[in-house]
Amino acid sequence: DALPIFTLLLIYLLLTSLSYGNSRPHPNKMYVKRLGDTIYIGTKFDEKSDLLICFRKCLNNNLMGFYQVGIAANTTDSPLTDVSRNPDKVINLAYSDNIGPISIEGNFCGANHCYKEDYTKKIKTATCDWFTFTADGKPLDNNRLIACNEVQINVVNTIYNPLLPTYGADGTTVISLDSVLCLEKVEYRVAGGSISVNTEHTYAQRDPVKVTTYYGMQSMAKGDEIYFPGGSTPDFVKKQAGINNPKSAYPELSSWIQRDSAGSWYEACWMNPSYELGKRALITEDNNMAFTSGTKVYHRLINGQVAKKGTINKWSGCYTWFTPLIDNDRLLCYEMTYNGGNYLFIQTKKAVSTVVDLPAGYTNHVYSVWHTDKTQSVTTHSGKAPIKLVSKGPGTTILKIEN
Repeated sequence: DALPIFTLLLIYLLLTSLSYGNSRPHPNKMYVKRLGDTIYIGTKFDEKSDLLICFRKCLNNNLMGFYQVGIAANTTDSPLTDVSRNPDKVINLAYSDNIGPISIEGNFCGANHCYKEDYTKKIKTATCDWFTFTADGKPLDNNRLIACNEVQINVVNTIYNPLLPTYGADGTTVISLDSVLCLEKVEYRVAGGSISVNTEHTYAQRDPVKVTTYYGMQSMAKGDEIYFPGGSTPDFVKKQAGINNPKSAYPELSSWIQRDSAGSWYEACWMNPSYELGKRALITEDNNMAFTSGTKVYHRLINGQVAKKGTINKWSGCYTWFTPLIDNDRLLCYEMTYNGGNYLFIQTKKAVSTVVDLPAGYTNHVYSVWHTDKTQSVTTHSGKAPIKLVSKGPGTTILKIEN
């Protein structure tokens, strides 16, 4: 009876090996483990390593979000099951905001911010009401390792109105914030080395307030170099404060990419430009679409909106970590998993007319054109490679991988 089982195992291993060799290099399979209010996720990053992602409560307001992203050695074809091990290299650490905060008439609230930026008193400006962890739609049990294709983290936070503080008995000392500004709902979908983020704010305050600034998506990746496709940097440049991308000059800018100086890892932060706040209708022409400040990088989604009770703001975007399919003086090409779909990003650094030279694992898939900047034009051979790209200048083309 042992021989048929052994034979079946050999067939399974052979088929698995063939599938891995002839398909895209990073399968969606990953492992996840919940330990109390923390979850650890491990997925393949490249042939030599895993990507490790940790979600936990963090920041000054103790909100649930992705806390740490790192890389750990693994030369096997599948991610290792020890997902809670320390990474060999931390490439993103939440010492500040990943998403948020909201500035109400110059007073930041939510995310990592304390009232009046007083980090001695540390009066919270938000609380985490509840969160759920699921893997492929099923609740995650504590201390159990699960193999899955997608992990979903749903979070609801209350953000408080900084214009209506609660005073102590003396009538002058602020002791807390208790008046609700808005309800913040955040859905994180982790798959394929990416974190999709879908965010909604529903305002609940009595009187209208002015949202002077709302960034939305930010990054604390430990990159040495940065590139804004279709923005102010035609290629990767040294990361430093003060790189600006005003809307008037770069109206289609939707992402940035960071990498380390060795090119061993890349991080892309993409804002969906066709969805709600991502259309950038609520920022003025002289404001930045995206910019660097200190060691951080920011999108900007709002400056100067009057939010009334019942106002709802939404945005959707994606963080992804990768090694590129192509990175040369003309193109950057990589894959992103976003809200359950797989997408091929092709970002031109200059005017080009070329056939995109994809690796073997990508040549037999069917593609549909999902987004093109105005500078871009792309054609396929009945939905398949070769992919012909014509670009009048820097910009982004996104193809959906249909199978």
